Amino acid sequence: MSSTLEFDVVILGGGIAGLTCAVGLLDAGLRLAVVERDELLGGRARSWTDPTTGDPVHVGPHIVTDCYPNFFRLLERLGTADRVVWEPESLLYTMFDGARAIELRRSSLPPPVQMLATLRADPALGLLDLASNGAPARVALGLDEQEVLRLDGLDGGAALDALGVRPAMQRRYWQFSAMSILNTTLERVSAGSLLRTFHHAITRDAVRVGFPGVGLGDLFAPGARAALEAAGHPVWTGTTAAEILGTEARATGVRLADGRILRARHVVSTLPPGDLAPLLPESWQARAGLDSLRWFSPVPYISVYLWFDRRITARQFWARSYHPDDLNCDFYDYANIYPDWGARPSLVGSNIIDAARVAHWSDAAIVERTREELMENLPAARAATLRHATVHRIPLAVQAPLPGFEARRPPARSPVEGLLLAGDWTRTGLPSSMESAAASGWRAAELVGADAGHPQRLVQPLPSRGRLARVLMAASRVAPWPPRLRRATAQGR
Repeated sequence: MSSTLEFDVVILGGGIAGLTCAVGLLDAGLRLAVVERDELLGGRARSWTDPTTGDPVHVGPHIVTDCYPNFFRLLERLGTADRVVWEPESLLYTMFDGARAIELRRSSLPPPVQMLATLRADPALGLLDLASNGAPARVALGLDEQEVLRLDGLDGGAALDALGVRPAMQRRYWQFSAMSILNTTLERVSAGSLLRTFHHAITRDAVRVGFPGVGLGDLFAPGARAALEAAGHPVWTGTTAAEILGTEARATGVRLADGRILRARHVVSTLPPGDLAPLLPESWQARAGLDSLRWFSPVPYISVYLWFDRRITARQFWARSYHPDDLNCDFYDYANIYPDWGARPSLVGSNIIDAARVAHWSDAAIVERTREELMENLPAARAATLRHATVHRIPLAVQAPLPGFEARRPPARSPVEGLLLAGDWTRTGLPSSMESAAASGWRAAELVGADAGHPQRLVQPLPSRGRLARVLMAASRVAPWPPRLRRATAQGR
């Protein structure tokens, strides 16, 4: 016999977005429940202990930056912000081209030209290549959300061709950026998503890169659960939602797979669109913002962890220059990240982005190819013995930001009363990321609190833009787009 439980808010999903929303509502005097399908909290940022070595590993290696104010607000609320380990002050990242290391560093130049010195030092780029980046910089500086949508029907490669960006610059900078930040190749990514990301990168001081000094999920999941349960709010893991309940125009609760009914004034879904769509009543499917949930396409990835018998590098994090035949995008040596590891041998984690292309590969083949790429970049790895390896196949990194993605990202308040949406794929104005997930969680908490008569400001603004960047932004907003780009966007719609 099923039971019915009464809450003010039921939150579906115990990842960053869901737990941020729950933490944001702790002081609102509401009865909360968090429902997570997995046994572990953390969602796509969860972590666990490797059963063979006892070391913490993540669902996949992640970075954070000092331009993540919403994610850090969560960590500060939980008292774990000091567990982030930062790269040296001046270093952003190292990109390997074979065995040659190209370091991207902060400079004294202001935004939006702060990276010119590093790019000028790259032997693969000439002055004409650098100059060809001027046109996309002008367009990106002037972007607002309406212009992001104008570009959304066009793919990134077509937009850069229309802007006259030279092939060397596209291969060296833009392809790498599309894959490493947006997890999608340049030829498939929304030009709106791509140029908005470029806008964020060039209008603020060069970011500082950090890493979890513990298991990634340990930064936020245990603390959030403890805070919620201490306040009397249940957090159910290993629990599946079977249906979101409601009338024609209002959400009224959730039915769980075990038969329990959770009645609530608000349901906050932080589920991916492909998991959310089957839970909705058919009468809601055609409503604006809900009828396109099945359009979204997840990007799978593979994460590889390699334990060696010796330290093979002093670097914390590095990436490979983009090549379509490469397997891995970026690498991390946790022996240089985890603060209490001392002289322990290297534990290297890597990310294989857009992994559908190698889904048929065996784990052994993936490990062997990853070692080959590692040895190509770090000759010291050739003498090292591999002691242990694991391969994690993750079906969802982000929702692929294909052309049309930005127009389909739904707002937090859905057309159905009482149903709110959160997650990095919703309309946050940010690339899909931990920062986007946290911002969406705070926003959902703001809306629930306002509806309940407890208004609060939770979403944090991004760091301020540089003075020169603001001046150039104002000038770029009144300048017309190049004719070729205007024609291309008109044809792409």
